[in-house]
Amino acid sequence: MISVKCRWLVWNSVHAPHIPRCSRFQPTLTEEELAMARATPQRVSDVPRDAIALLKQDHRMAEALFEQFEKADEEEQAQLAERICNMLNVHAQIEEDILYPTAKEAFEDEEESELVAEAEVEHSTAKELIAKIESMTPGDEAFRPTVKVLGEYVKHHVKEEESQLFPALKRFKVDLKEMGTRLAERKFALMEEMGIEAEEAPPQRKKTPARATTRAAASKARPARASSARSKSARSSGRTARH
Repeated sequence: MISVKCRWLVWNSVHAPHIPRCSRFQPTLTEEELAMARATPQRVSDVPRDAIALLKQDHRMAEALFEQFEKADEEEQAQLAERICNMLNVHAQIEEDILYPTAKEAFEDEEESELVAEAEVEHSTAKELIAKIESMTPGDEAFRPTVKVLGEYVKHHVKEEESQLFPALKRFKVDLKEMGTRLAERKFALMEEMGIEAEEAPPQRKKTPARATTRAAASKARPARASSARSKSARSSGRTARH
């Protein structure tokens, strides 16, 4: 299995050659490791360069893991809960280390600054739930409900970030590519320290093109109009026959 460190090195050498390597990250790659990194299903080239895209990818992964947890048996739930907690711990840390300080510095309005403060409070509550889950086993009565509550809490947090905080970053013209590089670098460093394997990105949701939707609606409307016209014609014929 290719290590997270290996993946990060390939990604950094391809996408961020101008960024100096972290002092703790100095290893070099052999030809064999380089080939393995390029062949692995979760390629480092799959990591979004844009900060918002990277964070949204994490959000979709978390949603997918919570959905799997709901359908899993007790043994699988233990493994999924561990993956959920590990992933959320890393995600929260990179936001607190990079996203929130950058946002605070960029935001000029009090309203936007409050978004960051609220997000930090939500992180504290989520971490408390994560700590409870990590101290329990699937046999505990509160295990499944606590994971479910965490999932609902994360869903609320994600909704607020994606609908309010992320658009604010764009409005204040934060350099999202530069932030994305730093987020990815920090993320892989934390995963390496914690011995966490990268999660495979969930399939992207396909959006139905607007034109296709319009054509489908129009094609459904045509038979309905034809049926209505036939119905009116039949009623008119009936009235004529009675006369």
